[in-house]
Amino acid sequence: MNPGALFDPMQSAFAMGQELYKSGLLSTVNTRRLMKGRPPVGWPAVGATPADEVWREGGARLLRYRSGNLDATANRPPLLLVCSLINRPYVLDLLPERSVVQRLLASGLDVWLLDWGTPRSGDAALDLASYALGRLPRAAEAVCAATGRDGVHVLGYCMGGTFALMALGAGRLPARSLVALATPVDFHDRGLLSAWCRAPGFDGGALAKSYGNVPPHLLQPAFKMLDPVSIATKLVHLDEKIDDDDFVRFFLAMETWLEDSVAFPGGAFADWVRAYRDNSLARGTLVLDGEPVDLGRVRCPIFTIVAEGDYITPPESSLALAELAGSDDHQVERMAGGHIGLSTGRAAQEKLWPHVAEWVHERDTGSDRTKKAATPVRTRAKKSQPVRERTKKSVAARRRTKR
Repeated sequence: MNPGALFDPMQSAFAMGQELYKSGLLSTVNTRRLMKGRPPVGWPAVGATPADEVWREGGARLLRYRSGNLDATANRPPLLLVCSLINRPYVLDLLPERSVVQRLLASGLDVWLLDWGTPRSGDAALDLASYALGRLPRAAEAVCAATGRDGVHVLGYCMGGTFALMALGAGRLPARSLVALATPVDFHDRGLLSAWCRAPGFDGGALAKSYGNVPPHLLQPAFKMLDPVSIATKLVHLDEKIDDDDFVRFFLAMETWLEDSVAFPGGAFADWVRAYRDNSLARGTLVLDGEPVDLGRVRCPIFTIVAEGDYITPPESSLALAELAGSDDHQVERMAGGHIGLSTGRAAQEKLWPHVAEWVHERDTGSDRTKKAATPVRTRAKKSQPVRERTKKSVAARRRTKR
């Protein structure tokens, strides 16, 4: 905590509450399993795929996952994974059987991860540009330097995808393609997160000024209350499947991740809330580090992935990118389920991620097959609610001017 930051006894109470919850959960699980004649379980290891740290800046670090065949690494397309500032990135490497990282490695990609780390007291002064236009592009440049390439494929999850779009829109990111996974673009959507940020009287700047880094005990309960019914229903579902070893293992891994909270760097938090209130990314009025962010400058191939039941990033928020980006190669995949299921769900593991890897390979080679894939976004994606402030005609005119 910053020396001048607000003293809040709820911070220690929240941390104690998390530990009590986890202890009580594991005890209850094992009691119920013993009643069903099943052996007790422990907390599973998460984020266990071997990786090497290649670069570090402040609390952030760049990891390169080991493919198991180092001789072939140089021929693999490099893919940089970028997650949210406030969630641990091992959600993409939760368990071996539920690991996006391992699916991508098995598909022949050279997989990298930008881990934002835990914000330090001095990070409270870092604004949105420090991450989106600073650390992210520098991490991408480190990947390029290590692989001898002039560009890197980027997979941005939620806020990580928005950061990638901001960097591309400011001309700061050497991306050969972008996989935008549940990525907020039009912030004035029907989602509860949008309603929260835009609520009258909500002042992100005041919170950041009071706390420095905005602590987990403010953010995590707020996110849980976006879908309060799920808190009870997931426990009912757990009890119904308490004798299913694989399900229990996955459930405990998810709870490990959900309770592994990260503070939101204060300056970036204030900027993020302001961007939501103003909808400045979609409106084309966002300026970071003195640089206008224009999504029309995003001309690399784009693969947008949305979840139909996503209440954090509703599909229409992500699908607005079809109208706003300058890319002529933009594909869309709509999946059943919710925000987190896109990475951890069984269907995503079996079908989505091998398809994503194939798409990246095609954009890396520039083959004839790639050219055939460079088709307009599917018709159903264009049915998303348009951004009111910018018509398709104005966007098309802007693109012609840029070119």
